[in-house]
Amino acid sequence: MAKLLLPLQYYDEAGRIKPPRFFWWCGLLLAKSYFIFILSLSNFRDADALLEVFYPRPSELYIGLGIGLSAVLAIAIVAYREKWWGSSWAMLCHLIKPLLLLAVIMDISHQIQLLLEHHWMFSWAVAFSVVLDSVLLYWILKSRHLKYMLKDWQRQT
Repeated sequence: MAKLLLPLQYYDEAGRIKPPRFFWWCGLLLAKSYFIFILSLSNFRDADALLEVFYPRPSELYIGLGIGLSAVLAIAIVAYREKWWGSSWAMLCHLIKPLLLLAVIMDISHQIQLLLEHHWMFSWAVAFSVVLDSVLLYWILKSRHLKYMLKDWQRQT
């Protein structure tokens, strides 16, 4: 009998390690442009006004959508994992961590670009984003739960 790496509550009915809750928060924060865009589409009266609150320049929305694409792909891989077990698509679980890292690094790079454009003037929004991205980067690199989950999923496939 193998020793469990995590408490029993972190396993699903099939005995596989479930994704950490922080994974979903990480994905949500990295793909925030998609959620803001969808939220603006659901507001029929003032969709453009809502987008202008978060993205004063339209190019910022497109950059945000590009940054969030890898996070959306990581979320999709995790969300559809049970359908892909045993198929040739199961190898996609190897991409989860690199996709999250790519999204965080691109977001940090974008925040640095914004700072350069504004000649390093302090902005609470940019400061908050950089701190949040740093926390996400640290979690992705150091999370034992994520590491155990990926190792378990690779063994299952």
